[in-house]
Amino acid sequence: MGFIRQWQTQWTAMSTDQRRRAAWAFAWFFCILLAYFVIRPVRETMGIQGGTKQLPWLFLGTFTTMLIAVPIYSFVVARCQRKRLVPIVYRFFALNLLLFWLAMHVESAEVHVWVARCFFIWTSVFSLFNTSVFWSVLADLYDSRQAKRVFGMIAVGGTLGAIVGSLLTSLLSTILGVQNLLWLPIVLLEVGVFCAGRMMKAEPPAVDVHDSDGVAESESSADAKSSDDEPAPGGGIFEGITHVARSPYLAMICLFLLLGQLTGTHFYLVQAELVKEFIPERDAQTALFGKLNLFTQLLTLGLQAGVVGLVLRRMGVAAALVLLPIVCLLALIGLGLFPSIAVLAISDVLRRGVVYGVTVPSREVLFTVVDRADKYKSKSFIDTVVVRGGDAISGQAFAFIRQWHLGLAAMNALMIPVVIAWGILAIYLGCQQTRRAAAGECESKAKADGVASIENV
Repeated sequence: MGFIRQWQTQWTAMSTDQRRRAAWAFAWFFCILLAYFVIRPVRETMGIQGGTKQLPWLFLGTFTTMLIAVPIYSFVVARCQRKRLVPIVYRFFALNLLLFWLAMHVESAEVHVWVARCFFIWTSVFSLFNTSVFWSVLADLYDSRQAKRVFGMIAVGGTLGAIVGSLLTSLLSTILGVQNLLWLPIVLLEVGVFCAGRMMKAEPPAVDVHDSDGVAESESSADAKSSDDEPAPGGGIFEGITHVARSPYLAMICLFLLLGQLTGTHFYLVQAELVKEFIPERDAQTALFGKLNLFTQLLTLGLQAGVVGLVLRRMGVAAALVLLPIVCLLALIGLGLFPSIAVLAISDVLRRGVVYGVTVPSREVLFTVVDRADKYKSKSFIDTVVVRGGDAISGQAFAFIRQWHLGLAAMNALMIPVVIAWGILAIYLGCQQTRRAAAGECESKAKADGVASIENV
């Protein structure tokens, strides 16, 4: 139970205001991930229901939707303080769910098919904006050192929400029906808005603390600006895209996520093929997806609670980021040699557990060393268009390669060079983040010394 002692040490090292802010962030993430994992099993079943050949086109539809949504989001971000941005985004998605609930009650088989397709695309869009807004706000509130200490702890809230969401869906789907389940995420998104508001009001004053390794850390009010005084980021709607094009660091983050999505979508489509082949019954498919989600979240919880924070502080961001490419490489080899439901289940749980338990908190640390506008605009572009662009590209590539009638082993072999390049890039990005964080600390120290010198004159 070493991770419990580790958490106690980290928790007691914080001031009362810091603990309050972390607790509200924990609750916010719990609510929005619970909402998503109530929705997700419905999306998975709808995706397979239309046939696996339809999935690449649904990915392309998702990417096209992202191209429309991101400029609109950037327009809103440019004109809203973060205390207004959060309610606007989450209440918009809650309204969408209400419209889907109404559409699902239409008595028409043709309408149901199109509602299913739209719901699949909408869920993919929602899942990214749902978490992107959350992590953008946190990257804005925490600096690099603070993030390494608390992001893993906060991420546990999301994992617990995912576990509860998976359990609630399996228990309530037969009682309430799929349509009425949508009321649960509508309520949860509103509760999440409340938690976000409380979190932003709980920003700490200047105080000296110690991290879990005993390193003194000074947190000033300049590092945690009041949401009431924080101006909107401003700028044009395409500013996030232009910043990515001009910044090698942001461009490398894009490439890292793109390679990750290429790999992840490959596994997703392979999963759809194997599940369709070995488990033709729809109810059994949904049950399998529910079990995989549950075991994934349990593994994620263990990694977030006892691994990711320790790895980030002791071994650095590079070590945390490269873990997922290593797991994916082993999964490709395993599925290529032994294509079965058992190997699929093990590889899926391990891969997604590492994604949510280690990679996501570590990846968000990368954005703690960029400008404030990039934390919202460039990050939203990267988290949405780039991620779903990876889905669309890999989906179409998968459909094209399938025309060659290659076996699963051959397709997995084609992905191995991609995963190796992904791992090399992970190490490079981790080293760049460390260098930028060190440079930022030196700059802050120099400014503080300059202010002290002026005051002593």
